[in-house]
Amino acid sequence: MCLDRFYRGLDGVGAFRMAIKSFSEFISSIEKFRGTAANSELWYRGHGANSYVLQPGLHRSSLPLVKDMVITRENTTYDEFYRRSPLFDRPGGRDRWDLLFLMQHYRAPTRLLDWTSSPLVALFFALLSGHDTEDAVLWCLDPAEWNGKMLHDIGEAPKIFPTDDSMILQYHPKFDGKASRNEPLAIQGIVNNPRINAQKGKFVIFGTEPRSMEDFAKEFKIKPNGEILRKIEIDSSRRKAVMNDLESYGITYSTVFPDLEGLAIEISRKLMG
Repeated sequence: MCLDRFYRGLDGVGAFRMAIKSFSEFISSIEKFRGTAANSELWYRGHGANSYVLQPGLHRSSLPLVKDMVITRENTTYDEFYRRSPLFDRPGGRDRWDLLFLMQHYRAPTRLLDWTSSPLVALFFALLSGHDTEDAVLWCLDPAEWNGKMLHDIGEAPKIFPTDDSMILQYHPKFDGKASRNEPLAIQGIVNNPRINAQKGKFVIFGTEPRSMEDFAKEFKIKPNGEILRKIEIDSSRRKAVMNDLESYGITYSTVFPDLEGLAIEISRKLMG
């Protein structure tokens, strides 16, 4: 289907929107984004509902959060995980970044937000956790250009930062200096377990001020043509059909979760529907 037949518009963050109803339309919209983005490495994230925002677990709360509350929650979580995780045969080393990515993998609240370099994996997660009455969403991101926008005031060239970069060290929970930045930045994560590898995991790390990426997109006037950040909506009525197509291309529970749990869920899904 021609992309001109898609619904087009701007949401509240200045991100270009596309609504799709089939797997083929999804592929076309991804190719459209790839054709306009400035870089070859692009990231994706799936949300089960259109109302979800781009915000890490530590920033999510039913009550209003302020910076000091985030710092207190983070220190408590990090210290407790560090102290107790060896009891459970904790994989990986004791490097402080290694531990932080391990916490994220096991769903402890951190300032990390998961992304993936695979649009199909992101689509799987969007459809997996979806709602029958609300459209699912897939976000597309040019991570290097995003970083360039966030750090334009210091003339930083667009790039994805490694965790040992001086710019990123200040974002770690145990940084002992005073952080000078709060913008969410795309970083190269540590692949310390099979699931991160299978899911082609990437990460954006946030500062201690509880703000979403959409909020920063507004502040930094991310262009509304969607070259850096783009939102693709999947019609809720077509969720099951698109998931079936996705599975026919080999994106299943056991490939996204390459362990016994993933295999068991996949077998159960086939038998029970």
